[in-house]
Amino acid sequence: MAIAEYPMDSVSGSNPRPLDFLPLPEKFSGGSSKMDDGGVIAAQQHGGNGVRVWRLSYRGLTAAQAAVLDAHFASAKWLEDEGMSAQTFNFRERSDVGTTLYSGVRYTKYEVSHKKIWDRAREVELTKYP
Repeated sequence: MAIAEYPMDSVSGSNPRPLDFLPLPEKFSGGSSKMDDGGVIAAQQHGGNGVRVWRLSYRGLTAAQAAVLDAHFASAKWLEDEGMSAQTFNFRERSDVGTTLYSGVRYTKYEVSHKKIWDRAREVELTKYP
């Protein structure tokens, strides 16, 4: 079952706007093999896409905004043993260049701050695997 697109403010004006939005550089896999003669052969992922990670921080959310984020996270069904959500969803990234829609994105972190109830802070990490 597909779940709704991640609730960014660019999708709907009623969705919360992150205080901090940090798209991390793409990570590509690589490795090396040591040969009998002492030489090394380097291997690098060819073509395609690497692992994409986005970190979002929210502070001072209203109860309704926090409920939107919490409901989306709940629908993704967190797998404690895997450290990620079971369900994937779409994520729309806006930049100065334009908008890119990523499919197959998962939660890899979702923290609710209980230090200050009135602050309603959320720390989110989203990951797209190739």
